[in-house]
Amino acid sequence: MKEKNNIELWLAWKDPNTRQRFVVGQLWYDFKYRFQYFEGSNQKGINNCGLDLAEKIGFRKLEPFQDLHVYSNDALFQVFNRRLPDRTRPDFDNLVKEYKLKPDCTPLELLEATGGRLATDTLEFVTPFTLEESGEFEIEFYIAGWRHYNGESIIDELKPRTPLKLALEPTNKYDPFAIQVLGPGDVMLGYVPVYYSRYLDEAVDNNNYQAYVERVGSLNNPQLLISVRGVVSSLANVVKQINQRIKNLAML
Repeated sequence: MKEKNNIELWLAWKDPNTRQRFVVGQLWYDFKYRFQYFEGSNQKGINNCGLDLAEKIGFRKLEPFQDLHVYSNDALFQVFNRRLPDRTRPDFDNLVKEYKLKPDCTPLELLEATGGRLATDTLEFVTPFTLEESGEFEIEFYIAGWRHYNGESIIDELKPRTPLKLALEPTNKYDPFAIQVLGPGDVMLGYVPVYYSRYLDEAVDNNNYQAYVERVGSLNNPQLLISVRGVVSSLANVVKQINQRIKNLAML
């Protein structure tokens, strides 16, 4: 199966003690699968980004990737491939349909949709934040901290397209750009993940956004996927610089 070009994912790690998230690397495809860790200076526009920062908190490099160079392989690296649902399982077609994918979806499409989460660690893959030339954006993500707040008290009210409110929390000791996600009745549901909060800060501050429920998980795993769209003009140039740095890394 031939992969689409220019599919990129960030690898994020969650500290099991503080629940802070750190972007530690990038996986992408350009006729080969490639992976590289982010050093601290590579992504100045992203909160909690960089291998050096995460290692100070307790992150350990993945066994196949012990250096900082770009790793390449014809097939998806096994350490990531094992995170995908088994395509031979009887309910696979129904599973990918829930993620709005086709049964012949590419491995990276499936990894992006599921996050590649395992019960045995605190790693996940997330979609990089991107902007149009105009500064317009639309991003989907699972909110952070769902199990620690009050979403289950209004779970029956959280349907696809249910409007949500975002609120800045500048006093947050972990993230000065922290953004709360509020449901109907301003019930606290969780947070925008830290690696997106810096980008969304301006849109929320100016009330120049729309947020709504995209999907609610199963009763056993009720993770909340939300969609946010808006405009963040002052960050457009920052994102362009970040994207250029990423392309430069691929050429090394």
